[in-house]
Amino acid sequence: MLAGRSTRFRAQAKLGRIQLALLALLLALACGSCTTTPTLPLPPPIASADLPDGDGFAAIEGQVQALAFVSVLNEATEDGVITRANGEGHFKTRIAAKSGDLLTLWQDLGDGERSQQKYITVPGPR
Repeated sequence: MLAGRSTRFRAQAKLGRIQLALLALLLALACGSCTTTPTLPLPPPIASADLPDGDGFAAIEGQVQALAFVSVLNEATEDGVITRANGEGHFKTRIAAKSGDLLTLWQDLGDGERSQQKYITVPGPR
């Protein structure tokens, strides 16, 4: 009779451990998507373009997230360049462009997170 109680006690204890493990798993899954602050979207680059140089290239310089990839597309020529920001988020690149060309810029963190686009116009002489 004592052996029967011991077996039943072990079975109940094992069932209790399984129930606790399932409860912990459910709590982890439920709270895994909980955050205390909302995630903000990745902002577009802060950037400016210089006048085209004698070779027909405009310098683009700005600020993004540290080590982000920065894409610059010249809408007029459909040519683009990709560069990488430094550890402080500063980037500088050149793209073939004429005064008045519309450039589209965005940043990408390399993990699938991409910013909204920013549009700037290559300035002309004053």
